[in-house]
Amino acid sequence: MKNDIKSLFWDISLLYKNFVHWNISKLFIFLLWIISWFITIIPFALVFFIFSFFSDISFLTYIWALLNGTYTGSFLWDIIYFLSLWAFILWYFFNFVLLLKLNSSYISWEKLSYKKNEYLNYKLFLRYILLSLLLFIIFLIPILVSIFILGLIIWAFWWIAEVSVMVIDSPQNSFSIISLFIFILLCIVIFYLFYRFIFSYFFILDEDNKSKKLYNIIIYSFHKTSWFKRFLKFLLSMIIVYTIYLPFSIVSTYINWNYEDLNKYASYMNLKQEDKETLKQINSYEYNSLEMKYSWKDLLEIEKSQFRFYYASIIFSIFEFIVIFGVFSMFLTSFYNRNIRQ
Repeated sequence: MKNDIKSLFWDISLLYKNFVHWNISKLFIFLLWIISWFITIIPFALVFFIFSFFSDISFLTYIWALLNGTYTGSFLWDIIYFLSLWAFILWYFFNFVLLLKLNSSYISWEKLSYKKNEYLNYKLFLRYILLSLLLFIIFLIPILVSIFILGLIIWAFWWIAEVSVMVIDSPQNSFSIISLFIFILLCIVIFYLFYRFIFSYFFILDEDNKSKKLYNIIIYSFHKTSWFKRFLKFLLSMIIVYTIYLPFSIVSTYINWNYEDLNKYASYMNLKQEDKETLKQINSYEYNSLEMKYSWKDLLEIEKSQFRFYYASIIFSIFEFIVIFGVFSMFLTSFYNRNIRQ
């Protein structure tokens, strides 16, 4: 195991040894993601633009919902938003596949040409979409089973009253304990399925597998990850990688939380007194906490703090993209080459 950890860090170090090439390649991949997603959502945007003339919801509301991950409050518009979001996710993970190919070239002591990372390989993209659909169905099975079990428990023990109380007050009761246990078990199952099937994306990149049926590739991935000892090695390696990333995650969370709190408090300060009291009645804990945190600052100081955290979030995001983004994909690539592909 000690040698495996050394090999993992050696492979990750290859990213920084090819630092300039790695970041230029990431930039091309990032631009492909943004441009492709923008082109994909144009039909949805056109539909929304046309129907916005016959609705109280404006086109700008749709754009704002996409940029901020919020809903517009209308069933039709939310369907369009949901489809746009799925296009965003699918293109994002296709770029993850491109990163896998880039990382594999480093392990092979090569530098993949900027023009040869299959950005516009429509055959690969189609296989990626179909593979993702099949895997989505597989992952959906344990989720549906969990929902079915919870529904069966509610029906069998007639715990409708307990469920209603839990939704309102979230106290400790039999149903909440069982549902928590099922949720934890579901997370474990999904993580295990992630391990068993994530390497399917590596197999579709291999030249030898380009003619294979996708369900055969999924079965092959399941077969190649069968040893439990190998899974424990994967789990331990992932914990090590995430432990190293943890300080960066804490800094990112600190910046984002403070920026969001400052925005909420600035909006809160600009309200009338009766509107403030209404918000406190809706969520007394949040707004009392904000007052305790920022009441000693005037509005000018709040605005200055907003700008500081805003620029800090931009700088840290750039730092994450240049230094950290792509490390997890290299972890998967390293594990695949040294444990799965053999």
